[in-house]
Amino acid sequence: MIDAPDHAAQERDNRSTGAWLLVALLGIALSVVAGMMSYGYTTAQAEQRFGDVVDYVATQSLSYDAFNSAYTTKNLIRVMEIAGEAARDMERDGSVDNATLEQYADQFNVSALIVTDASGNLVSESSTDNVGYESLAAYLKKAPVLEVATHPLKSYTTRITLADDSVADIGCVTRQDGEGIVIAVRHQSAKAVASNTLKLQSLLEGYETIDSGNIVIENDGKVVATNAVEPTILGVFDLPATDAIIVDEIKDRCLPGKVRLVNVNGEWYLGTYGKAQKFYVYTYASARRYFEVVAAVAAGVLVLYSGVIAVVVMARRRADRRRLTDLLQQERDYGDRLAKAAREASSANSAKTEFLRRMSHDLRTPINGIRGMVEVGDANADDLQKQTECRSKIWTASGLLLDLANEALDMSRLESGQIELELVPTNLVTLNHEVRDILERQAEERLVTIICDQQTLNHPYARVSVTHLKRLLLNIAGNAVKYNRRGGYVRLTCREVEPVDGAPVYEYTIADNGIGMSEEFQQHLYEPFCREEQQVEGASSGTGLGAPIAKQLVELMGGTMSFTSILGQGTTFTIRLPFEKCKRSEIPQAVRVDAGDGDALQGLRVLLVEDNDLNAEIAQFMLARAGAVVTHAKDGESAVEMFAASAPHEYDVVLMDIMMPGIDGLEATRRIRALDRDDAALTPIIAVSANAFADDRRLSREAGMNAHLSKPVSSQEFVEALAHMAYRTKCVSR
Repeated sequence: MIDAPDHAAQERDNRSTGAWLLVALLGIALSVVAGMMSYGYTTAQAEQRFGDVVDYVATQSLSYDAFNSAYTTKNLIRVMEIAGEAARDMERDGSVDNATLEQYADQFNVSALIVTDASGNLVSESSTDNVGYESLAAYLKKAPVLEVATHPLKSYTTRITLADDSVADIGCVTRQDGEGIVIAVRHQSAKAVASNTLKLQSLLEGYETIDSGNIVIENDGKVVATNAVEPTILGVFDLPATDAIIVDEIKDRCLPGKVRLVNVNGEWYLGTYGKAQKFYVYTYASARRYFEVVAAVAAGVLVLYSGVIAVVVMARRRADRRRLTDLLQQERDYGDRLAKAAREASSANSAKTEFLRRMSHDLRTPINGIRGMVEVGDANADDLQKQTECRSKIWTASGLLLDLANEALDMSRLESGQIELELVPTNLVTLNHEVRDILERQAEERLVTIICDQQTLNHPYARVSVTHLKRLLLNIAGNAVKYNRRGGYVRLTCREVEPVDGAPVYEYTIADNGIGMSEEFQQHLYEPFCREEQQVEGASSGTGLGAPIAKQLVELMGGTMSFTSILGQGTTFTIRLPFEKCKRSEIPQAVRVDAGDGDALQGLRVLLVEDNDLNAEIAQFMLARAGAVVTHAKDGESAVEMFAASAPHEYDVVLMDIMMPGIDGLEATRRIRALDRDDAALTPIIAVSANAFADDRRLSREAGMNAHLSKPVSSQEFVEALAHMAYRTKCVSR
């Protein structure tokens, strides 16, 4: 019992010692890893620098060769021209003796002039530096020179390198005063040649050994340039023994472009080589500097690690002291967080329940009306007036259901920033009249008067997103009709106000003398699903999304919206929107037809692609009633096969559903457009799809479609779209 505390303390000491040993080993391991990484990095840098040297020599050697070749060619052409001039002068003077040749040589500034017979034997010569016929006889009796004598139109020139590394440029032409050859010689000493020739040695002037290491350039095993030693007077490089051994080791051990360590006389070097044109370039440097960097990095990491450990130990001790104090505070904070989380969960659950309750109510109301009217119609099958009344109410209820779906979807997409404006050239006066016509149809049942005060616009043509502008105006004006008294009025005014940054600004004012809004409700008007509990005879309660959608649409268009309202007296909304002006000629011509007119699409041949039998039946009815001839394809694959098998221009237009099993409408359109026939690219294809978003329209256009109609499509929209397309393609005689 007495030894127990000592045993426990010893165990703690052992654990502490083991922990510190592990920390030390980890520090050493980190230091080693850092050193290895540093070595890899430094060797990679060296490899890059060495590679740059090889690339530089390869690039510049081309320029040097080109210059030297051009210089040599220039000299050869000149000596050949001098030989020709000497031959002509000899023919003119009629003399080829040595004295005459000496005069010619001095005149033409050449080292020697030689005249031989057709066999290459000396006739006469003049030489100024002992490089004459005797020195060059072996070359002058070769076939290329002798051929000049037998071919008067032929000449020959070449550069000959002599035993002392001097060069003789010779030019040979046929004698014009008899048989034989006239040879002009320009002799240059090795030193003169070197002074007039670009040398690779000059490439290395900017390369210091401390940065790029020693560089040795060889050609045919001979050193032609290096920064390791200075060349001798004759331009010869005598490498020190150590450098020569290093180069040999690089040849034996290294791969082209890969840095390796080589050891010479106990000293380590980093070296590599590469080939640049006809030269081999060897680069190497002492590895000591790189090892010093690696050692410094490893030591630095070890010191940094030790500092971090010291900071951690101090922080841990400080944390241990604070931990006891924080535990009580954490327990109190934890309790507070639990209470807050419970409240937030309850609030979120309530919001979700309220949203579902409202949506359920708003969905069930029109659904109940639709189902109820079907039952009423079934019960009065023989009463045509009652049947008409039921269909009218079913249509109205389905419209409410569609509005609810559109508004809920629009609200979601507006909040997530997914709405995209499609700006098109538009006549704003015509658009305002269309909004008025829609409002008048809505207002008929409630005996509300629509007053459209369309003032003269300085810029009636502008680029707007027609769908969203109509939705904005109809949301506000529609509420003004819905929450109005029987016999009331709604005034819609449009005028231009002061422009902003050169863009015209249009002010819409929508005023009514309806029930107005309480001051309390006005604070929550733009909150989704918020509705004031006021009952208006004959009016539905609405979704509570119209005003929030309108507000966000105005902001999306870069405009402003404000309102004033007095309970029991009415409401006035003022909307200001900046639009980019355009020209009247940019607005496409509209085609107006009556969907019930049997001649509206008379003779139009339509390929209808629709996999849903009910939708296909409805579309066939709409088209046939307007006079079109319809062929039905049940899916995308059938549509492609039917179009490919049809006669050219058999179909005037294709109505294409998007979501279909197998090949969807987008892929079917691509395949039709890819067919090898003229009408495949010209026949209009119109998307008819429940996909109604801007990106869906974009995908339709990218697939090759000409237009996009969103389901549900009214018969009027359907027929007008086809009539417009037929008008554009002149498929139907109007």
